[in-house]
Amino acid sequence: MYKGCSTLVIGSVGKDGIRFLGFDTIKNAFKDPETGTLSPIRNMLAGMGSGVAASIFAVTPTERIKTALIDDARHLKRFNSPMHAVRLIYAESGFLGLYRGFAGTTLKQAFATAFRMGTYNILKDYENTHQIPQTTATNFANGTVAGITTTYATQPFDCIKTRSQSAKGATTLEACRTILADDGVRGFWRGTTMRLGRTIFSGGILFTVYEQVAAILNPVVAKVTVEA
Repeated sequence: MYKGCSTLVIGSVGKDGIRFLGFDTIKNAFKDPETGTLSPIRNMLAGMGSGVAASIFAVTPTERIKTALIDDARHLKRFNSPMHAVRLIYAESGFLGLYRGFAGTTLKQAFATAFRMGTYNILKDYENTHQIPQTTATNFANGTVAGITTTYATQPFDCIKTRSQSAKGATTLEACRTILADDGVRGFWRGTTMRLGRTIFSGGILFTVYEQVAAILNPVVAKVTVEA
């Protein structure tokens, strides 16, 4: 049940660090100087840009190893550990083997981050404009809505990515063809229910914790910046 968990943890830490840093950097560069908000389109584009960065530097290689470990446990049983999987994949396919499924993963991350960060910040900007307090409950609810929106909008990319990053591996086009051959168009949304269970809670928890940490760190960073 926890096969590939250590790789998932490493990937998630890197992914969310890059995703929030990238989004906040882009948002601060393009936000309205008077209201401090972005238009819905710019919110989505900021999320998309940070999603691409996360895919390149963290998500694709860790997702490749995690997915290969899970698939290998069902069929081939070649991998003894995450590091053994890295060594074997590298020996067989070189560095690019660790980036198998890059196109599908990047599409998924770009659109997932666009919808997740975009939806959350659109809701937050709307609430700030209408003087709705940003409480823990509000943050959690906004994160949950963002998680639901993201899941339904990006599930096809997740299915393609998973098929591409199996132990045997496949190109993005091969993954699309096999999904269509196996289950038709509905196959692209296979696993939506299980993913919803994860994204609903992870979205609520992620943004709630982020807001609490940001509230603590922002004054410290501002003070250091002024002193510098």
